[in-house]
Amino acid sequence: MIEIVFALVINMLHLILLESPIELIPPEMYALKQVQRSASRRGKKPQELLLDQAVHGKAMLRLDDHERRGRPDIVHLSLMTLMETPLCKSGFLQSYIHLQDGRIIVIDPTVRLPRNYSRFVGLMEQLMINGRVPLSGDSLLNIQNMALQNLINEIKSSHPHSPTILAIETGKKTDINQLISLLPEDIDTPVIVGVGAFPHGDFSQETTQLFDIHLALDSEIMMAWHVCAEVLWAYSLRTNIINKRLSSQ
Repeated sequence: MIEIVFALVINMLHLILLESPIELIPPEMYALKQVQRSASRRGKKPQELLLDQAVHGKAMLRLDDHERRGRPDIVHLSLMTLMETPLCKSGFLQSYIHLQDGRIIVIDPTVRLPRNYSRFVGLMEQLMINGRVPLSGDSLLNIQNMALQNLINEIKSSHPHSPTILAIETGKKTDINQLISLLPEDIDTPVIVGVGAFPHGDFSQETTQLFDIHLALDSEIMMAWHVCAEVLWAYSLRTNIINKRLSSQ
């Protein structure tokens, strides 16, 4: 079950970074020279390091699905697009990271994530080791042992007909105006949008079947952070959140 601090806030845009390539270095890589060197440079044990293709790319070639793994930078850039926006500051955006092992990271909308990538990696390492950040008090980042389907069901519990939208290249070609028209004007209706955060390959069938609406927002593959930006802009226009903020000042 999601912590009560999250469950109190349902009516908003819920954006899920799907199948995100964030994980600690797996045991089969601990003894490899490339991994040992990077661990020594940082004064950590191999099992305390985040898997990063930019650092461990050669060693990763022996891993299953290596082309989908080791890209925390995708998540970092996407979160930088999401977290400091007017929508988030207004309390109408809830972001999640869906990990490739199936777990969910719930992100407090008020958290100030590091803009520096190295510091972000350190924060993710702390989170993956301890399960939450900070260790005591109210959690700003929290790993939930729950399935993606359960998360979606929880969000939709009070609004069963809330739209669930997946940005996917095989979806229906949809321009920005069409996207805006698909979104509810009433900000009290939750909207769930899934954006792939993995570098290569396709969504799992298990993931795609959880979303009712499949959209392609361009004729070419878009980077995850670009998709996030377009969704945020469309939702902000649909709900008139920018004008509301300006008029209240």
